[in-house]
Amino acid sequence: MPAQDADRYVRGLFQGVGRALGDGTRSLHRIAGDHETPGGTNERIRTTWFDAANSAALTEALDALLAGLGRPGRPS
Repeated sequence: MPAQDADRYVRGLFQGVGRALGDGTRSLHRIAGDHETPGGTNERIRTTWFDAANSAALTEALDALLAGLGRPGRPS
C-alpha cells in the first residue's frame, strides 16, 4: 500500500475514534466495537488477546505505573 494511502487511512480512523470519544453516552467498549469490522483483525485481537489473564497483567502494570508517578526521581 502506498504510504500516502496508509497515512490517509490511519488519520481518518483516528479522527473518527477521536470524535466518538466525545460521546459520553457510549462506553469505551462500545466505541471500540463500533470501529471494528465484525470478524476483522481488530475485533479478533481484542476478543482473543484481552482475556482475563492479559487484562489482569495490564491492570497490574498500569497500577504500578500510576503508583510510581508521584515519586521523586522517577523516570519520565
